[in-house]
Amino acid sequence: MNAFRVEEDMPIESGMLTRSLEGAQKKVETYYYDIRKQVFEYDEVMNNQRRAIYAERRRVLEGLDLKEQVVRYAELTMDDIVDAYVNPDLPSEEWELDKLVSKVKEFVNLLADLEPNQLEDLSIAEIKTFLHEQVRIAYDIKEAQVDQVKPGLMREAERFFILQRIDTLWREHLQQMDALRESVGLRGYGQKDPLIEYKSEGYELFLDMMTNIRRDVVYSLFQFQPQPQPVPQASSEMV
Repeated sequence: MNAFRVEEDMPIESGMLTRSLEGAQKKVETYYYDIRKQVFEYDEVMNNQRRAIYAERRRVLEGLDLKEQVVRYAELTMDDIVDAYVNPDLPSEEWELDKLVSKVKEFVNLLADLEPNQLEDLSIAEIKTFLHEQVRIAYDIKEAQVDQVKPGLMREAERFFILQRIDTLWREHLQQMDALRESVGLRGYGQKDPLIEYKSEGYELFLDMMTNIRRDVVYSLFQFQPQPQPVPQASSEMV
């Protein structure tokens, strides 16, 4: 007679097995919860950026007069140029005013008469204020030139260029954010939190995009040269 006997009526789920399965199930649920939470947090970063850019786009579509928005873009661009070429830690004699003026003229071609010596005795704040005044005057001149071709054309151009740059640079930004999301996943091996890295660098990318939108708009509007439409002549009829 066989010394080993199988208990046929023994239930498959023993207490130990049940506890093991419950423990494994909790680990699986926790694992997938963490994944869903992480995916949500990554998606929320993009959702916040999407809400911000869509709000900006909606303001442009609904705005009746975009001139002040564009002038503000121009003022901020002037500030960026000053910050790039004027080092507050250096004496004013070492400021790169010639490069500063050259860059200003690239964006605002109507300031072709601007010279570095006009800025020499000014503080950084005074340089920015001076350039704000100059770019406002230049934009008024530009508007007058454009509206000679067609009254109200400058408002149409403002809306077109802002929307065009928002749509183009937003698409490029989405591609950059996708690439960033893939790259930060590898940083966990370097003891860095991928989500924190994604939020931080994603925010910087978003700021860069917004900066590029306003710079492109300013440059495009000052370069805008509409051509008068020829007036169709009535054809003479043979009598």
